[in-house]
Amino acid sequence: MKRLKDKINPEKLILGGLKTLSSINLNFYSRLKSDSKRRTDITFIGEKKIQNVKSQLFEYSEHDCIVTEQINSFEKLKDENGKVFWLNFHGIHDVNLFQRLASEIKLDRLTLRQLVDTTQRPKVEEFDTYIFFNVKSILKDKILGLKVEQLSFVLSDHYILSFQEEEGDHFDSLRSKLLENMGVVRKRGCDYLLAQLLDAILDNYFETIDSINQEIAMLEKSTISNPSQDTLLSIEKVKKSTEIIKKSLLPFKEALVRILNDKTSYIKKGNKKYYRDLKNSCLNAIEEIDASNKSLESLTNIYFSSLSHKMNEIMRVLTTVATIFIPLTFIAGIYGMNFDYMPELKYKNGYFIIWGIMLSILVGMLVYFKRRKWL
Repeated sequence: MKRLKDKINPEKLILGGLKTLSSINLNFYSRLKSDSKRRTDITFIGEKKIQNVKSQLFEYSEHDCIVTEQINSFEKLKDENGKVFWLNFHGIHDVNLFQRLASEIKLDRLTLRQLVDTTQRPKVEEFDTYIFFNVKSILKDKILGLKVEQLSFVLSDHYILSFQEEEGDHFDSLRSKLLENMGVVRKRGCDYLLAQLLDAILDNYFETIDSINQEIAMLEKSTISNPSQDTLLSIEKVKKSTEIIKKSLLPFKEALVRILNDKTSYIKKGNKKYYRDLKNSCLNAIEEIDASNKSLESLTNIYFSSLSHKMNEIMRVLTTVATIFIPLTFIAGIYGMNFDYMPELKYKNGYFIIWGIMLSILVGMLVYFKRRKWL
């Protein structure tokens, strides 16, 4: 059994700014996966985000709820005593721990391999005794741009397992509902709990999209008032974020559609309406991020149009100045010639007459340009 800790996170490289990624970085995780399959062992593929894996077990029914921190034995999950078990893990890098979990509750080897692989595409797969659900959670981060985390779920008849890469507040409100017996979550089964967990993840998507839309509004003002290269770089950075969000949402929606279409015994007929609601929310999120992406495309066009307009303004001013000085330069050129016999040279007020002519030409051309709205 081997665990690999990766110090290079391609998502951070992409989301942290507009940086060029070499093919070595892009294919780093792919090589790890290939090596793992060739050795036929289970390998953690991703970035170790917390030092030690933490666990928390909720054992609840309609009448009570018991919370146990840092459990060492998973035998209790086999008890079908009418209670529902929710076992949550923070950290997925401890392969040995999850191998022991898989051995005790009979998880398929493929499930274990997908569980510790953070590069997995969101999906849902049904096995003999459970359903495996894998999604991406995305939150806005001030430093990285986007914070992407893989979350996995194992849904059985009487228990649900959830796996997070790091500690976070995704499910704090749901924990409060369980402890304080708020709503109907303690009255329903594991499938309803999974729907609530997925709903919390979708809420993060909507918060992230709202944050991106606010950033787009600020970029719009900057693009119109004072377009610069930094503005264009910011637009491209946000555009990359929208692409990553959509790339995560589309398979999320596909997984929900599959749950609704498949006749699985793990999702009760009465609770399928909540998954339909999740699917509709997912579609709304996709529409929102599509609209945001179109806005960014429009901002890119506005940026280049603004630059072109700004350049045209500069060229117009320079052309006007050059045009005004052409006749003045012509007059100055004539009177700069070295001829002994020029009629105007003997005029007593010739110098002032020429200046008057030149000023008259200057004022006349300015008035003409103004009336033609060239200035």
